[in-house]
Amino acid sequence: MSKTQYMIKKLPALLLVFLFFASARDANATEFDELDKPPEGAHEGQFLLGAFFTLGWPKSSLIDAEDEFLEGSTYTFDNDITKKLQVSHQSFSFGLNAEYQPVNHFGCILRFRRTYLVQNTAFGSDYENWKGYLYRDYSVYLGPAIHATSRKVWDFVLTPVIGYAFGEYNATPVAKKTIDGYSGESSIKTSGLTYGAELNCTIYFTGGLYVSFGGEWIRNTINLGDGFALTNPQTDNTYNADGSSSIDTYSIIISAGYAFSN
Repeated sequence: MSKTQYMIKKLPALLLVFLFFASARDANATEFDELDKPPEGAHEGQFLLGAFFTLGWPKSSLIDAEDEFLEGSTYTFDNDITKKLQVSHQSFSFGLNAEYQPVNHFGCILRFRRTYLVQNTAFGSDYENWKGYLYRDYSVYLGPAIHATSRKVWDFVLTPVIGYAFGEYNATPVAKKTIDGYSGESSIKTSGLTYGAELNCTIYFTGGLYVSFGGEWIRNTINLGDGFALTNPQTDNTYNADGSSSIDTYSIIISAGYAFSN
């Protein structure tokens, strides 16, 4: 692991510690007087620090390549029932946001993120199912945050972001666990540009607390180099994916945090 990857991995924990001590100091200094004040909303000079969670659905030629590789495959359970091998894909991520607003309606955001793209078998709830991680990464983002209101309880925020991700791609993770005779190298470290946008509705509460709910689109560029020489032993299907690809993920995103004012 490089020093850059190590620092990115440790930054979320360091920011959580910072949030804890900053909140404690603020509460001690004001003796909880902030709780009696009405919500300030977003405004010039404010610093917002919070955490987020996303749940999403990926789309990509890489997802299509997974489906094509498994097409025609089956799995036989211990009770001799044979079912068609199909998979579904979901993604989730979590991380930390930090935003400073130098002027009303405009902020600068820094985001640290951990992302997982999961592949699951679709045999149904009455049968054993398997899962594997198709893609995982650590990423950091920068971007502007454009606020619709100033000093209001509610706010709509548009946040385009651009960043860089350090990840690992594992082709056909479910096939490794379910198809007899499967072999071949299918894992690669990858890094590349990532970008996207979030649109959310934010509600501010007394004491500086805020909660937001919205939608997000993120594109991760995936560099597979020469690709993978993989063949399905059941069907002779080969793994066909471009060496340079991308994954688009459409997610719901929920955030919560604290707004500090100068």
